[in-house]
Amino acid sequence: MKHTGIVIMTATIYAIIFNASPFIGIPEEITFTMFVFSPFVLIYMVYVVLKHGKPSGNTFEERWYDMEPQ
Repeated sequence: MKHTGIVIMTATIYAIIFNASPFIGIPEEITFTMFVFSPFVLIYMVYVVLKHGKPSGNTFEERWYDMEPQ
């Protein structure tokens, strides 16, 4: 499946809106509802990444805190 990026972006936008909701005037009832559903959004995102994500081609020893390839 190729919707991994869409799910990650949607969950990120959801988290940003949830965190900014007190400052942008979203009613408390909607903020509370978003709070209730946020674990499900996170769990679904983790499931999609683990199920459909691509593993890295590097090993742990090759890229231990290394930003540039050796």
